[in-house]
Amino acid sequence: MDGVLKPNNRLEQATRVLTLPSIDNLVAAGSTAYCSGGNNLYSLRAEAGSLRADLAGSFPGAITFLAADSAGRLAVGVADEGIRFASPEGSWNQVALAPDLARCAVAADFTPDGSLLVCIGSREVAAADWKRDLMQHGRSGTILSVDQAGDIVTLVEGLAFPYGIAALGDGRFVYSESWRHCLVRRAIGSPHDISDLLSDLPAYPARLARSAEGGFWLTAFAPRRQLFEMVLREDDYRREMMATIDPSEWVGPDLSGESRPDQPLQAGSVRQMGVIKPWAPSHSYGLVIKCDAEGRPLESWHSRADGTMHGITSVIEFQGIVLATSRGSGTLLNLGTSGAPVESRP
Repeated sequence: MDGVLKPNNRLEQATRVLTLPSIDNLVAAGSTAYCSGGNNLYSLRAEAGSLRADLAGSFPGAITFLAADSAGRLAVGVADEGIRFASPEGSWNQVALAPDLARCAVAADFTPDGSLLVCIGSREVAAADWKRDLMQHGRSGTILSVDQAGDIVTLVEGLAFPYGIAALGDGRFVYSESWRHCLVRRAIGSPHDISDLLSDLPAYPARLARSAEGGFWLTAFAPRRQLFEMVLREDDYRREMMATIDPSEWVGPDLSGESRPDQPLQAGSVRQMGVIKPWAPSHSYGLVIKCDAEGRPLESWHSRADGTMHGITSVIEFQGIVLATSRGSGTLLNLGTSGAPVESRP
């Protein structure tokens, strides 16, 4: 990480708005923002200079994504069920998905014509089992289009865990492909109109959100490390690890910080003299990147190895401020005012 992505402590210094176990996805719908936490949907409203979270609904499965459009239409992905659409009047309609699609629908965004673009991270594992998909070199990710009548069209297949998507106003969309560490832009209905906006990212990218300035925000939920890359190349070791060791003990990325004394260490060690160093090769990290319309990074927020605001999975602009979720710590963060001047970086 260097240049615009040079590490800093801005996520650690950000205002901690509230603590909510399993907080994951954020979306803004008019004067209300919503966030997910497990099976529950919460509404966020500004009151007296602060945000208040109220329970807005509960679902039979974990909420795997949220999406909203300018008209106030809300879409909620429910694990092992499908998609529920809420109208501005408060009524709910359900679109069922096939079992191999419903268990890992991890991100979505509305297009200007009202269709919903949905990222299926994997057709082989559940959303909560993302590490298994990484370790088995998963390439079963899919992007769907769901129109207002509930008809489903497959747009892209064979992706390495698509985890974020943003519809553009010109018939194109941008999506993150986690296991390829990149951002891709392509046109709906034109398979040859495709280009990588960002490649070889130093972390696994997650969800995207459009910026009011014309670009977009990108989150990254875990770091890439030399040890992880080596394990992914060593097939015999990787297969034996998956077959004989509990997934919580696998050598690989995590959403939260180093908390167990027996967690696998790496070259250089995570701790020195009992203290976690900020530059240590930790299993988790926190990262938010602000990009322009062409995907060029403009600014970044970090939580390094010695921090706790790790596992950033969602970011939005809401009423002039930027909010992000640290799934690793269960914290909603206020990153500051949107549209503020970009700080100069050495």
